[in-house]
Amino acid sequence: MSTFSVIERTSARYLATLEDETETPVLLSAIDTAKLTLTDVETGTTINSRSEQDIKNANNVTIHATSGLLTWLLQPADSVIVTAGNDHELHRAVFDIVFSTTQRTIHEVYFLVENITGVS
Repeated sequence: MSTFSVIERTSARYLATLEDETETPVLLSAIDTAKLTLTDVETGTTINSRSEQDIKNANNVTIHATSGLLTWLLQPADSVIVTAGNDHELHRAVFDIVFSTTQRTIHEVYFLVENITGVS
């Protein structure tokens, strides 16, 4: 499990490498579907309409053709505080990748969103 932190309503960049069970990078040409679900851990609320959202080189996510490098450019709407009054919140992103027709990898990352006074 990966973790990082971000200040609320800011942009950020997240990098990961998609690999198969033998630790070989997943080629973009082999990917059938790539989806992202982003939720607040405490409430289960979906954030920024990212519920099984298509991310195969779409919706602020790119996957390199040969290296398996996944780059997610988080938008300010991805790092919102869901529950008013929280000093911080734990958010969960799940990348669900189906490749070579029958193979699947799920990459999960948690990130802490820090509430900064005066940001709305």
